[in-house]
Amino acid sequence: MSDQKAVSKRSIFFFKKGERSISRDLSACLVFALAIIIGLVTAYEYFGRSKMLRQEFEDKADTYIEQLTKSVTFPIWNFDMGSLKHVCSAYTQNEQFSKLKITDFNGDVLFNFVRPGEKDDNPVVRTRDLYIDKEKIGTIRLELTSRIYRRNLEWILFVSSLTFLTSVAVIYVITGFLLDYFIRNPLARLRKGMDKVAMGDFSYRFEEFQYIELLEIGSRFNRMTEEIASRESRLEEVNKALQGEVLKREKAAKSLIKSEKRYRALVETTSEGFFMIDDNQVLLDVNPAFCRMIGLAREDVLGAGVASILGEVAAARFSDRQSGDYRFELSFENNEGREIDIFINATHLYESDLDTLTFAFITDISSYKLMEKALRGSEEEYRTIAEYTFDWEMWIGPTGSVKYVSPSCERISGYPKAYFMEGPMRVENILHKNDREYWQSAMSGNFPSVDGTDMRLFRRDGLLRWVSLTGHQVNADDGTSLGLRISLRDITKRKFMEKQLQYEALHDPLTGLANRTLCCDRIRQAVERSRRRDNYFYAVVFMDLDRFKIINDSLGHNIGDKLLVEVSKRLLQSVRELDTVSRFGGDEFIVVLEESASPREGVRIVRRIRDNLRVPMMIDGHKINVAASYGILLSPTNYDKPEEIIQNANVAMHQAKEAGRDRIKVFNKRMLDQAVKAMQLESDLRAAMASDELFLDYQPIYSIENNETVGFEALIRWNHPRRGLVMPGEFIPMAEESGLIFELGSWVITEACRQMKSWLDRYDNASKMMMSINISGRQFSQPTLVDNILSNLMDFDLPPHNIKVEITETAIMERAQQAVEMLQRLKTAGVLVSIDDFGTGYSSMSNLQEFPLDQLKIDLSFVRKMRDSVENVEIVKAIVNLAHNLGLNVVAEGVEYMEQQELLKDMGCEFGQGYLYSRPMSVENVEALFKGDIVLGDY
Repeated sequence: MSDQKAVSKRSIFFFKKGERSISRDLSACLVFALAIIIGLVTAYEYFGRSKMLRQEFEDKADTYIEQLTKSVTFPIWNFDMGSLKHVCSAYTQNEQFSKLKITDFNGDVLFNFVRPGEKDDNPVVRTRDLYIDKEKIGTIRLELTSRIYRRNLEWILFVSSLTFLTSVAVIYVITGFLLDYFIRNPLARLRKGMDKVAMGDFSYRFEEFQYIELLEIGSRFNRMTEEIASRESRLEEVNKALQGEVLKREKAAKSLIKSEKRYRALVETTSEGFFMIDDNQVLLDVNPAFCRMIGLAREDVLGAGVASILGEVAAARFSDRQSGDYRFELSFENNEGREIDIFINATHLYESDLDTLTFAFITDISSYKLMEKALRGSEEEYRTIAEYTFDWEMWIGPTGSVKYVSPSCERISGYPKAYFMEGPMRVENILHKNDREYWQSAMSGNFPSVDGTDMRLFRRDGLLRWVSLTGHQVNADDGTSLGLRISLRDITKRKFMEKQLQYEALHDPLTGLANRTLCCDRIRQAVERSRRRDNYFYAVVFMDLDRFKIINDSLGHNIGDKLLVEVSKRLLQSVRELDTVSRFGGDEFIVVLEESASPREGVRIVRRIRDNLRVPMMIDGHKINVAASYGILLSPTNYDKPEEIIQNANVAMHQAKEAGRDRIKVFNKRMLDQAVKAMQLESDLRAAMASDELFLDYQPIYSIENNETVGFEALIRWNHPRRGLVMPGEFIPMAEESGLIFELGSWVITEACRQMKSWLDRYDNASKMMMSINISGRQFSQPTLVDNILSNLMDFDLPPHNIKVEITETAIMERAQQAVEMLQRLKTAGVLVSIDDFGTGYSSMSNLQEFPLDQLKIDLSFVRKMRDSVENVEIVKAIVNLAHNLGLNVVAEGVEYMEQQELLKDMGCEFGQGYLYSRPMSVENVEALFKGDIVLGDY
């Protein structure tokens, strides 16, 4: 037992005789020795550079503490906390600062900074006391993160390792090349010569070698081959002499074994035909089988010539005297008229030096010929089908040997038929390692799928191909196994088409980003990972470009599409490879951020995206500034479905838009409640418009100079069945966003015109009154707005001068060209036009001159601040002067105090509106005002 273990141990650690290679061992030793030297040098350089980097890191910390000591001493001494915070904030912008803490002499913290998410086990810490004239006034302590130091150290380790491996590889290649040149190639020449000698070529001689060791071996081998060639020559002479003696004895033996009895028995009883002829081709003897074959009697055949019986072809073949043996097939028509195929096997018989006889045996092969013809036709049919089939066909015998391989194998794999005839393992070797189990299963007779199993193989040129594997067992008629029938079909094009279709199904055709389907799948995967792993955080960002419609309308959809492509590129540049950027539709994008270190890291990445998008883009010569609104949902969250997560991120995005655009909002439950409330409000408003829950109140407009009412502003109100009175500030923004503002605005115009007409018909003092109707910004974009106003004037037979349209400054400026045309039509029809909330927009003197206006309405925010400072009074005064210079009268909103009225009157402001005169009035109170039952100031 111990002996067996010893033998086993030696077989593991030692080579048998003749198995070792001088060049290989020498190469390994040289490479190993040089690898040790290079490794030691590389390690020494690595540790030296790491120590130097650490020292630089320590010196940088000393420099920072020294600079900070000088910078913060006097702010602390002077109690200048603003300067202290400014100085410290400038230093903490440096990413190397992980902590900075400054305390006064009592230990109270004056400044404390801890970088979020920064955790470092080996920071550089510096602490220093602060003194003024030897009086301690505080302490400063800072910590620098070693993250950059570790990153540089890791880079040095990577470069050192790469240098070491590259050096070893180069040495190995050079050593192998030198050994090939000096040892392997000369030895190969020696081996080639020895092989020729072993095959019997003793004329081979080695050429002279360059090196003395090989020259001595070659010269000795040449002498050996010369000696062997000499001995072989002598053996051949002896062999020829022996062959001559053997031939003489064979002739003598043949003449002795001639026996008439045996000859006659053989000839007469054989089923094969027999005949014997002389040198003149005269038939000297035949047997009965030959007579039956040709259809003649024996006496009719004997003495006849071969040509008369078997034809001229046979006679010509027998005339050839160069060969003593004749073997050929012959087809002739016998005496009965039947076509016969025969095989003739003839030879010479020498009775003396002068007389030569030829005897022949004839076999009727007509039936064999018919069978051969049928088999050949069947074989050609099968081979035509097999050889020209498009698929790669194989027949593998029951023992595992390959019986047949179709030529299509070379088209599919690049390898010839002979390569695969060596065995099924040749096919397995070119298959992808993950698909070889399918082939192994098929070789055992178990095919994974009846419809075909898809596998990958590597062609001879290295290209990857897809094939479909099908096959079945082949059995003989008696049930014995004949092996396996295998078929491999090239489906590479189909696979690529499937991948292309799959890619197109999951990606946006314009930008190439993930589409909505793939985005939802990535979100679902992120949710699953967060469930399985602790400390796994993700974020979903819903992003919508601000004012993208203006770019499309002004520059065209072609520029808009190119802008979307450029935005997509910048989004991909701003995120990591593991993150997903998808185009959700139009100018909406969703970014799925995975593997976050903390929930708030998603906000930092979104800020980076926003900064990247803020850089102007050049599209076909147009410089475009892009901004977007971002809604973020951060994990962990209670929402599991991707649709819910996207919806909530969308809610946060709309909150960002409402906050002023180019903003970032993180979703919270309150936002969802607000969205649900807004949706309910929209539904209720739609119902309110159908159930007459809406009504108008009217706030008087007062003439400051004449102390009388000159008109009313129609103000919409909503009497909610459950909530009671709902003011327009709550539902008008929702109506504009949902599009209900068009229907709602049309109702206000119709109701205000109807009411004004009613007052004109019933009260004489209403003829000089004006009804002011507010037009929202979204409503002003409606092309049919002017037609709607004019048609209502016509339907109610209402004088145009009794209607005043109030449009905000911002709405007019956003559609300046369209606004001029619309306002001109109203002006031509006699309708008065006023700019509402003037001072809150961005119009200029030149803009106001272009618009056909009658009035400016100062925003109430300016009027209310008039009591606060002289500067606010001057602003209102400037607006009034501007309007008068343009020939416009002025209405001041928000007049609540007599002091405000006196100031406005001194400025020359014509009209006022506010609680000083009256709150908004119902229809009944307005009619009471017309009747004189109430006066302004009492209501």
